Amino acid sequence: MPAQYQALSTNDPETETDPQLQSQIKQLHADPRFNRPAPSLWKRIALLLVTAFLFWAAFQLKPQRSQPKIIHAERYSKDFKYRPAASPVITERLKDGVVRVRGAYF
Repeated sequence: MPAQYQALSTNDPETETDPQLQSQIKQLHADPRFNRPAPSLWKRIALLLVTAFLFWAAFQLKPQRSQPKIIHAERYSKDFKYRPAASPVITERLKDGVVRVRGAYF
């Protein structure tokens, strides 16, 4: 047996009869702090574009994960600490930050 549903009234009889409450409700609706208009369409689109640009810039500016170009690099590197002195691996770091390795044959 289907139930019969009826819409409830949205008007409260107490608020309709109380003039002080009615004036407070009108003041609330008139206060711009509580009734802010929606931002314009161009502002919404600009916000989306700025957000997309910031994500793109973040991925472009992150450091590349490539190995440095090895030309030179510290004498007796820590990687080859126990290698015999007859065939040392000599590493030096140049002024421009490039690492040079000598004696390592991979």
